[in-house]
Amino acid sequence: MHADLAVARPKRPPSYSEHVCDVLRDDILSGRLPGGSRLTEAYVMERTGVSRTPVREGLRRLEAEGLVTTRRHRGAVVTLRLTGPEALLIYDVRLVLEPQLTRLAAERMTPEELGAIREILDRFDVASDPREASGIDADFHMTIYEASGSELLNVVRGYWTRIQLELSERVYATEMPRRFVREHRTIMRTLEQGDAQLAQESMAVHIEHGRRSLLKSLTPKAGSSRNADGHAATPEGRP
Repeated sequence: MHADLAVARPKRPPSYSEHVCDVLRDDILSGRLPGGSRLTEAYVMERTGVSRTPVREGLRRLEAEGLVTTRRHRGAVVTLRLTGPEALLIYDVRLVLEPQLTRLAAERMTPEELGAIREILDRFDVASDPREASGIDADFHMTIYEASGSELLNVVRGYWTRIQLELSERVYATEMPRRFVREHRTIMRTLEQGDAQLAQESMAVHIEHGRRSLLKSLTPKAGSSRNADGHAATPEGRP
């Protein structure tokens, strides 16, 4: 083999539909495209610079992630934010599924996967922006769950993109990202040790911490008027 061919191959660029997903997902999770925004094919084609077919494919993929909703007579729109009770319900689901996947991951984790998680944690440790931190946090969790090899991974993927927005908008608005660093490092140690039971318990503690922070963000402060779903109320009490 020639010496110049021994280096790692460059990463392949995403397909056009993946490009559409990446651009719009970032726009949605960053808040540039708020809930209810219309996503006409013409707009998405201009925004992403690709043709109609990959735009349609990309929008279908984002719909599967729960970030886009197709409405009759309106076409594709950015999905509205979860209500407070809905977000809490997802956290209840997380407490059932994700500690179990962490247990499986501790039993099956490879050295390469452990190395990838260490790199993610190093990035999270220095993240200060809530949106940046929520994206890194998603990488941390999904890398662990992918190592589990569980068929339930698709269920987790189905709600994680939605919960990522709640992390940046609600959880990290109440609790600074750095306050989760110690829990992340504890989970990392249990994975390195291959201690499945302790890994499961540590992940449960971590998710419960996030749930408490979410609940705190939904609790009306003195002098403010907010509904149970966390939205500001009108003087008549309507959202």
